[in-house]
Amino acid sequence: MEVHAEFLIVGAGIAGTSLALELHKRGSSVEIIDAYNPLSSSRVAAGMMNPMVPRNVQKAWHCDAIYPTVFEYYEEWQSVLGVSEDEKFIHRIETLQVHKNEAHTKNWTKRSRQNGFTQHLTPVEPAETSEYGIPLPFGAAICHLSGKLDVSVFLEKAGNYLHSKGVLIHSNTLNYNDLIFDSDEIIWKSPSGNRKYKKIVFAEGVKMLENPWFSYLPLTVTGGDLIKFRIVGLPSRYILKRKEWLVPLGNDLWIGGSTFHSGSLSTEPDEKDLNELMSIFREWIPGTYTLEVIDHKRAPRPTINTHRPFMGEHPSQKGMYIYNGLGSKGSSLVSLLSPLYAEHLVNGVELLPEVIISTDLET
Repeated sequence: MEVHAEFLIVGAGIAGTSLALELHKRGSSVEIIDAYNPLSSSRVAAGMMNPMVPRNVQKAWHCDAIYPTVFEYYEEWQSVLGVSEDEKFIHRIETLQVHKNEAHTKNWTKRSRQNGFTQHLTPVEPAETSEYGIPLPFGAAICHLSGKLDVSVFLEKAGNYLHSKGVLIHSNTLNYNDLIFDSDEIIWKSPSGNRKYKKIVFAEGVKMLENPWFSYLPLTVTGGDLIKFRIVGLPSRYILKRKEWLVPLGNDLWIGGSTFHSGSLSTEPDEKDLNELMSIFREWIPGTYTLEVIDHKRAPRPTINTHRPFMGEHPSQKGMYIYNGLGSKGSSLVSLLSPLYAEHLVNGVELLPEVIISTDLET
């Protein structure tokens, strides 16, 4: 029986799709299984990219390796995928981090003056009225080198490109019992007949909780709400962020939200949660602006206790790999991790030691 492709990737979210692009770029044959879910974490993601982590005002993991080259990474893919100017999916936008109290002001201002942070942060003095369109009673910080990825557009353009290059994308939900491991090959009993691969990579997001080979890994789930607003007149030069956030889309449209449903797999938006979020936004967005709700979605996102992604080969099942747990930084992390993972899978280049899975991660 012939090998149909070297790699079978399960899941076409931000992790699986970017890895498929990188493997194809290196001349490897790839197939993808993905039962398109419009409420998956990737397709509902805001796509914010920020080199700073608000907790203790720290740089994001591998910040200096990712920023600002993450923008060049996606700009290169825009070129390869043939994306027109009005369809581009990567945008460089600075973030205005709005301080909530005096302690936040002190911590962010102190950090902005330290070596290694001056290129990332500029303090903004407290002001009751400001050019940013909102009052800043405790000031703010401008976070440079931030931006956003239109994740759904990226996934659509990448999928179309891979399809045009002959990559099969199977619109299926994988039944784990339909996988057979035979020596150094993997057989998938697909609806159209048996298909053979050299390696399989699971990039399933929250579905990893059901995966019989990787469910031992300490993945948790956090539900998040995404609201599409029309806010007429609010200056849109910056992403606005406190704990919750507002991302400008142009033409007075914004997406906003927060992640606060610990352990929830629900994709059903709740009016109570919407009202709660609206109340939070009203704490810092002046009543002079009308927040018109156009759409409200909810999606679960995989998060991990180790705060590092899961990558690498299964400890006992050869040829089986995982790519999961990228969390809220996924849009930026894949610019570093997906090329590295492709090099590992194709050429044996070592992965970052922090991401390699082992049975020691069992909870």
